[in-house]
Amino acid sequence: MIVKTLRNFDFKDKLVLLRTDINSPVVNGKIIDSPRIEWAAKTIRYLLSNNAKVVIIAHQGRKGGKDFIVSLKQHAKLLSKYIGNKVEYVDGLFEEKAIVKIDELESGEAILMKNVRYYEDELNLKKSRFYSFSKMFDIYVNDAFSVCHRNHGSIVIPPKEIPACIGEYFHNEISILSKYKENKKKSGLYLLGGEKAEDYLSLFNVLKNKNNKIIVSGVLANLILISIGFNLGYENIWMRTQGYNKLMPKLRNFYKKYSNQIILPIDFAIGNKSIQSVKERKEYLLSDIPFKGKIWDIGHESINIFNKEIEKADFIFMKGPVGYSEVKYFKVGTVEILKKISKLSKNKRVISLIGGGHLTMSIRKYKIPNHFSHISLEGGALIAYLSGKKLPGLDALKR
Repeated sequence: MIVKTLRNFDFKDKLVLLRTDINSPVVNGKIIDSPRIEWAAKTIRYLLSNNAKVVIIAHQGRKGGKDFIVSLKQHAKLLSKYIGNKVEYVDGLFEEKAIVKIDELESGEAILMKNVRYYEDELNLKKSRFYSFSKMFDIYVNDAFSVCHRNHGSIVIPPKEIPACIGEYFHNEISILSKYKENKKKSGLYLLGGEKAEDYLSLFNVLKNKNNKIIVSGVLANLILISIGFNLGYENIWMRTQGYNKLMPKLRNFYKKYSNQIILPIDFAIGNKSIQSVKERKEYLLSDIPFKGKIWDIGHESINIFNKEIEKADFIFMKGPVGYSEVKYFKVGTVEILKKISKLSKNKRVISLIGGGHLTMSIRKYKIPNHFSHISLEGGALIAYLSGKKLPGLDALKR
């Protein structure tokens, strides 16, 4: 991989545009401290120690999502804690008041700008102000490997306009993942959960190898069940309102083709439709459908089935929690499965690759022994990379 790193540049008195990833879980509007923030701080600390003027740009969630927050003020406080220096939050990006703040920046100082996904410039590349905005800076640093699979303005435009390199986390991650990509076992078990179902579609190609299996949970499992005719009740309505129905034809075809290699949950933990009002956990079998409440986790029967498959595996890739693990009532599935993989990894019975910020947070929050072969903070980019797909952000850096 021919890309430059931080060591290829002299940052003294240079104005640096740093695209980092501090995207974190959100509960009741509050940012939950994430390992991503701690990792992001390492690159920022390096730049500040080399007397750079650092302008940090990042995202939080997606527009319309429950974790989308326009202001990154909470993130700035957490970054300040890990860096040991204050990172000031600026409520803007392209606006005049933000440009003034950038112009006033002194060497050894850092500011964090407004959520880049608040602006249309992130998606509309033809009209994006990132072209002119980038030219204000001396160097662009990409430390956001997690979004390099997306053709977004803050990722692909700056490397076209100014000298660019990768940050500490990006460099560490790509070095390790390259080895996994080259040396992964001929057969494996892929556990896919969480909400970002669309990101997983390319991974179904691993089922061309008849020795591979995919265990699905979360939104992906519910979508497959609905697509093959199950009426899950409220979940059917929720999927439609969230725009997930467009994925059903592809998922139906995948299941029809690979049904012997796709393992689905057979029971679920159901709760109130609003996570804030949940006060207990109730489990129901798939045969009990339609459910009146929302699915927040898999049940114990599914956990047993999943763990039996895990015991048979040589290589395990797990991305995304199997339930809403941020709250105690629905941490059960995620925690039990992570414990199982950790134990097998400790005994060298399996090679394990854990991906995604939510799983990383769960490992830390619930004090799960870290015997995993490697823990990646990445999600969609990790999947794209392991699937052999091109990453626009990485290609842009190679120019």
